[in-house]
Amino acid sequence: MSKHSDLPALRPRLIVLALVSLLIGGVLTYIATQDAPESPAIQPSVPAVPETVEQQSNAPSGTFRFYDILVNTEVPVEVEPVPDKPKDTRQVFLQVASFRDIKDAEAARVKLLMLNLDPVIETRGGWHRLIVGPFPEDRKRFVVQDQLARQGFEYLTLRR
Repeated sequence: MSKHSDLPALRPRLIVLALVSLLIGGVLTYIATQDAPESPAIQPSVPAVPETVEQQSNAPSGTFRFYDILVNTEVPVEVEPVPDKPKDTRQVFLQVASFRDIKDAEAARVKLLMLNLDPVIETRGGWHRLIVGPFPEDRKRFVVQDQLARQGFEYLTLRR
């Protein structure tokens, strides 16, 4: 098949497409050139603003003046003072590790001494705990916690 044999089949479609395009263009041009009929200007009716609470309660529904009411009205509120929480006077310690064998506890204590910490080995019930502290300020405790975390130590916060 050659190119020339395909053209006659496309011709009717192209003619229909051109006619439809011209028809749509003509309709749009006609609509655009028509003058819009003039309609009388509608004046919106603005209801009178009620000024007192009685007038506002008698106002027709649909007019809401919440903002004006809230701004211009003062509501007395009774507030009971909340008692201050008692300050926690317990000391804060960090338990860095816990071992069954005292040799393991001593080895971990040496690592903590190299970090300029002063751990204490506390023995209870067959467990040897490495305790660091007490910390008088939270800031110092946070610094030590950060230092321990960077060295791979896990810790528990103890309050006694």
